[in-house]
Amino acid sequence: MSAYGEWFRFDVEHAYHGGRFGGWRALPDEPTGRLLKRAGVLMRQVDGGVVLLFPERDRDLLPAQEDAVLVFEVRVDDPLFASYTSLQAERGQALLADSRQAVREPSGAWRLHAGELLGEEALAPDLPRQPGARRPALLLRIAPPVPPAPDAPAPHAAPRYVVRLGAASSHWKYYLMDALAERALSIVDLDDEVEFTRVEGGGLDGRKAAVFVSDRALALHERSAHRFQLREQAAFGDKVLIKRLPVACAGIRRKAEVDGHAVLVSEIFVNY
Repeated sequence: MSAYGEWFRFDVEHAYHGGRFGGWRALPDEPTGRLLKRAGVLMRQVDGGVVLLFPERDRDLLPAQEDAVLVFEVRVDDPLFASYTSLQAERGQALLADSRQAVREPSGAWRLHAGELLGEEALAPDLPRQPGARRPALLLRIAPPVPPAPDAPAPHAAPRYVVRLGAASSHWKYYLMDALAERALSIVDLDDEVEFTRVEGGGLDGRKAAVFVSDRALALHERSAHRFQLREQAAFGDKVLIKRLPVACAGIRRKAEVDGHAVLVSEIFVNY
């Protein structure tokens, strides 16, 4: 049985998840699939990434940088993925991370984009597809690296490529329902960073509500660190009604007007 060596690996990270995340897989496009099969290369999903393994005895069959480019389609199973991802491709476009733009990080990994997060420069024409075919969340284009020698020391080990996606953001809009609407309330950020303003015209489906909107757009996170507290003005100082308000969730954003500007808001409904 032939021994296998690690050719390279790539990881996809997301700010919404705080780094690596599961629920995605990578598939080679047809030309890449043929090249990998010819060379006997295996693709294996590992924690947060994909590793490509080559048979040591057949390393001469690996495609050279000047002869080929490897393209992988990253597919994400989470139906809410687009709602918490900041960069969105329009119809006919794709998000493309390319090793020609790679930046070496202190860890030794190669980041496939110039900025800390994948930016608008990644928007590119999509690959030809059949009508109705599902579009991938991301395309990776990687020049085949030279495989490391069997006895290569750590600095010459198999390269690792990484793509980092940014989290979508929105203004957070709290609806404090029914009896809360008539009370002298405030929302306080315990970290003293975000301010909330009470706005007029609150209400929903005939129900009264006190409505508060954040003074800035806030990034969405699977586990948000924001600590917002609901308080009521009282004769001898503010009274805490809710020690920690619920935070915005992915998938519940819509366009609304804030301070005369059309922005995305996340609506959060609170009963007390």
